[in-house]
Amino acid sequence: MNLKGAADSCQYYRGHLGLACGGDGVGHMLAEHPLYLECFSRLQYELLSGDGPLPLHLRRYIAIMAACRHECTYLVEEQKAAFLEVGGPEEWLEGLEYAPKKLRDLHSTNLLLAHRPWMFDHQHVQKLLKSSWSASELTHAICIMAQFHALSSFIIGTGIEAASGDATTHPSLYVQGCTSGSPSSQELSEGGVDILVERMRTLSVAHSDFSCVSEERTRMSFEKLKKQTANISTPDVECVPDSQGRYEHLSPDRDYMYTDFSKRGEKTAVPTLKSQDCSWEDHGFSLLSELYSQVADLLDDKFKTAYSLTYFTCGHETHIDTFPFRRGVWNYLHCLYGIRHDDYDYSQINQLLERNLKLFLKTVACYPEKLSCTEPNLSLMKGFQQSEKVHVMILVLEARLQAELLHALRSLGHCFM
Repeated sequence: MNLKGAADSCQYYRGHLGLACGGDGVGHMLAEHPLYLECFSRLQYELLSGDGPLPLHLRRYIAIMAACRHECTYLVEEQKAAFLEVGGPEEWLEGLEYAPKKLRDLHSTNLLLAHRPWMFDHQHVQKLLKSSWSASELTHAICIMAQFHALSSFIIGTGIEAASGDATTHPSLYVQGCTSGSPSSQELSEGGVDILVERMRTLSVAHSDFSCVSEERTRMSFEKLKKQTANISTPDVECVPDSQGRYEHLSPDRDYMYTDFSKRGEKTAVPTLKSQDCSWEDHGFSLLSELYSQVADLLDDKFKTAYSLTYFTCGHETHIDTFPFRRGVWNYLHCLYGIRHDDYDYSQINQLLERNLKLFLKTVACYPEKLSCTEPNLSLMKGFQQSEKVHVMILVLEARLQAELLHALRSLGHCFM
């Protein structure tokens, strides 16, 4: 499809979705990525308005529950309006305790998938199936929750959330703080895209054939990165976002948050999920096709589009193969959620992603609600174009979404396969 066709298609879906597609903020932010926006719009339409097993008002309420986990006011308020528009009972919005038991039973699943999806197992699935959830309904609910958890990261990380509170402000990439001391002379922020481009070129040559690298080397580089990642944490802050705690009545247990999959000096209770054992291409897609066929292809298209999306530019440089950087961002996000790709040398990540960028990526993916408490870091992604920064946030959204779904689908598969 050409760009005009993609844009026309997106306009069609936005017109039928209203607020469901993320409103003008998301459309504005993704305007320079129309092929991805089309995939995004199609999935949103199917999840919220398509021929799925859940009634329309339940879908909206589940989206509200999911957006509440990261205090994403923009999404919560938009979905509350949509919930009422499709006939949802107003009293449900007074608190989760006013909603039916079917939705209350989903609360623990919402907590786990939002913050520690690797802890979601077949026992949680069986408990829900023994209550009032069917397999198709539960799969639909999980897809909505995962999409809105990841979408919260995108909306907060791109500044849509902050701009929504000020009618005079247009969204621009947040890319806030998460600083941890001044960058060293070896940091990418010193030379910006010039150093990044050179490193991508070097890695493209050096790792043109990774098939000869042993699984042990892959495992060791992954374990090393996990330990480094556990030491990268957001700074202690004294300020509290205005929205924090605002939605406790709709999604209790505010203190339940992301914890590192692997902490230094501690044995991980849950084993790493290896891509050879549970990948989207070989496992997730086929299972979802059986449980919720309407969205399987749409998700697959969205993942592929986001992963392969490129304009062969990096800042002022053109004709650049940015695949090493894009893949590094994607695999770093998966590492945060305990997923290891067997065909990847994780030592590349330290060469491609500066510490401040890794800290930002971890924060915006795992606890985006903390971003409003940080100071601007003007050196972050120095030299990147605005559309390229949005491109990075698309990778965050999709990598997080896929990681969450892989853990959930693995548990569903244990019950149905």
